[in-house]
Amino acid sequence: MSDGALILLIFGAGLVGFASERIRHDLVAPLMLAASVLLGLVPAAEAFAGLGDPAVITVAAVMVLSAAVSRSGMLERLL
Repeated sequence: MSDGALILLIFGAGLVGFASERIRHDLVAPLMLAASVLLGLVPAAEAFAGLGDPAVITVAAVMVLSAAVSRSGMLERLL
């Protein structure tokens, strides 16, 4: 199977994982990355290189803040 077909298969499985909610969302992406490394599509030395990107850190920070606001009950008080 070609590399392109394997990548499409991994992304398709990830899309199903995100949409079905059978697997926790915070596990779907690392499982996709692990599959990419195990299949040799991504070099192991570079697998986590993108996690230091400012955009990734910003998205993670926004997700943490939104979860904290949601759990605090502040949104229900405003509505």
